[in-house]
Amino acid sequence: MSQNYGTIRHASASMNENGSHSHRQSSSHDGDSPAKAPVVDQVHGELRPAESDEATSPMGSRKALWAWLILCFSTGPTSGMVNSYVTASIQAAANAVGHVPGTNKPCARRGAINCVVNLGGTEVDYLSYLLYLRAISRATEGIVSIISAGLADFSNYRKTMMMCSIYLFGALALPFAGLTTKDYAHLNALAALYVVITTVSGVYTVIEASYIPIFMRSVGWFNRRARLQDAPENPPAAAGASPHNKTTWRQGSKVSVLGLVSSNLGAILALLIGVIITYTRGSYVTEGYFNFLLAITIGGCLTIVCAIIGHILLPTVPGAERPKNGSIFLLPARTWFKLLGSIRRYPNAFKLCIGWVLWNTGYSNFLQLLGALFLETAGIDRGSSVYTVYTFMMVIFACMGSLGWLFSFRFAKLHIRSWAYIFLVINILCVLWGCIGISDSVTIGYKHQAEFWPAIFLFMGSSSALRSLNRVLYASLIPKGSEAAFFGLEITLDLATGWINPLVQGVIQNRTHNLRFPMIPNLLLMLVALGLYIWVDVDRGMQDAETPLASTNPDPEY
Repeated sequence: MSQNYGTIRHASASMNENGSHSHRQSSSHDGDSPAKAPVVDQVHGELRPAESDEATSPMGSRKALWAWLILCFSTGPTSGMVNSYVTASIQAAANAVGHVPGTNKPCARRGAINCVVNLGGTEVDYLSYLLYLRAISRATEGIVSIISAGLADFSNYRKTMMMCSIYLFGALALPFAGLTTKDYAHLNALAALYVVITTVSGVYTVIEASYIPIFMRSVGWFNRRARLQDAPENPPAAAGASPHNKTTWRQGSKVSVLGLVSSNLGAILALLIGVIITYTRGSYVTEGYFNFLLAITIGGCLTIVCAIIGHILLPTVPGAERPKNGSIFLLPARTWFKLLGSIRRYPNAFKLCIGWVLWNTGYSNFLQLLGALFLETAGIDRGSSVYTVYTFMMVIFACMGSLGWLFSFRFAKLHIRSWAYIFLVINILCVLWGCIGISDSVTIGYKHQAEFWPAIFLFMGSSSALRSLNRVLYASLIPKGSEAAFFGLEITLDLATGWINPLVQGVIQNRTHNLRFPMIPNLLLMLVALGLYIWVDVDRGMQDAETPLASTNPDPEY
């Protein structure tokens, strides 16, 4: 699962199968809807036909936006637990049942820990065990995401699919509180739940993200002139973009940041509960990761309760018209065949998507390595209380980064691409700092607790801002009517990279027993991602996105 800390999107049915505007031929979705009068374009102050986005008009209300933000908030508690407490619990449980290689001695609980556990009939480093689980979960998440993203754009059950996945996501967190015995049976149960809950998160992540451009278009934030942000007819010399184009970027950034911050607030609430539990429920030295397990279950309850509220408020958005030929069960294959066949038509969208995937892979894996390294440095039992504060502050810094970028982007004259370069460079420097500490003779490189706090401030702030920026920029480069498919492409490409990186890291960790060595692949991924971001031609990409996917190539016959 791409790390949570935000999400939003939108789908539309205003294009028919040939890619032309269906100015309401009494479709099955809204055949009873009365004709709409022209409305004022919110960006340019001009009249535009209401029927051009009639299918998405319910999403233009504040009620719909609040419902969507509540749903983003609802996934935050469980997502925050999965990204911090679940992995920490597996690390602690593996350390408890493991032993020093070649002996029966129990594993050390702090410092440079050399510990192995049984996995598939062989012994592996206890942190390699966790990295292998991540590789498995990323692969299964990608497979499920391919299916859900391929169906979502053509389904009238987009909302139902998303809600079922969110309810299941929360429900899978409920059993954790009972898995407190330190043996292999409970370790395997923790591992299985982690893989399944990460897999389910891929469904809601793709569909929830597909609502972002829907919201943007439902209030007129996209149209032909507004998309050409870098190529106005008379570009101002100073700003490099016309005022109405700058406004479009600001509006898109607001939606993306609001969703991200809403999810982060949900995570903050759950993590705050975790801090309270750890500092009030007996001795954190004896309770250890049991406090984490209780907090995970509470996070699942919060997800389910908040999801019910969002479910009631969120309107249903009709899907695009389904291709006439072929079975509905082949829709994912048809969608992905057409999507991959459009690389030449939307090259810049694919470049950005690949760069986004590589960065996200490096970001999420480095974040897990950093958390595991902090827990080793602080002490797996004694450091559990400090770890709750560490994870809590990570999300606080993430919110600060997103909101800080939203405020700065409104007033600064930097182009959106320049912001992306700045955030990527900060990420690269944070990873590089860890790689410096590989040598035992070097006294820095995340070898002291004091180094972690400024690192997570810089890394989480820049990463959260970059995640918001990616959604806004990518939404401007993808064709209308294929939002879920193109946003699912980011997770789909994780099949090629997302599971390989933790697998490689697991092998490296198993050989070196030094968590700084596995940081090297993440550094390389981010450097390649930076090159792809520089390669993207935003102006040309926006022009390409004016042509819907349906008109670029015919449907394959089955």
